[in-house]
Amino acid sequence: MNRSSGIVMRLAHILSYVLHPAVLLLVTMALLSLVQAKSSGRTLLDLGILLLGLLPGLLYIAWKVRRGAVSHPHLLLKEERRVVLPLFLLGFVGSLLLYKLTGAPDFIAEGMAIGLLEGVGLTIITRFWKISLHAAVSMTCAAFLVPLSAALAAGMGTAALIVGWARLPVNHHTVAQVVGGWAYGFGVTLVLLALLTDYL
Repeated sequence: MNRSSGIVMRLAHILSYVLHPAVLLLVTMALLSLVQAKSSGRTLLDLGILLLGLLPGLLYIAWKVRRGAVSHPHLLLKEERRVVLPLFLLGFVGSLLLYKLTGAPDFIAEGMAIGLLEGVGLTIITRFWKISLHAAVSMTCAAFLVPLSAALAAGMGTAALIVGWARLPVNHHTVAQVVGGWAYGFGVTLVLLALLTDYL
């Protein structure tokens, strides 16, 4: 491996973590909550509730990595996702209930419900094909920001393109898996926003 390709590999690895789906979900929630609730206290609560929903899946991954029972922290084999994706879905159900109980703005609760529906779709797809979750979740975040701000949506869309590209040099995904993730994340989110909310 020459020096330039080594630099590209290192950069791709770094971007895969910096622009991890959990990070982008938390950033998106912070932006949505700040604009909808206009309260830093409410935003911190919304972030905490989302983080609680993410914890079951993230802790499971950390446990499996510690035991050396998975190929990589990003779960490179689709078979390794069969437990963790339902754990994330279960966590998101808990987050949705907490959003309802704490009187979160409608768009936050509706967004979590849409996220759950998309998560079910990703779980089903992953039984048969290793779609890129980095690409799908990042483009989902971009789509959620479309009703809020075109500039923020464009910024998140750029992050989605970057992290999708980053999955290729490290051979974690094929071009088709990344493009499929982008299309699923952005397209399905926009359709569900139009059908289920008044924000698009």
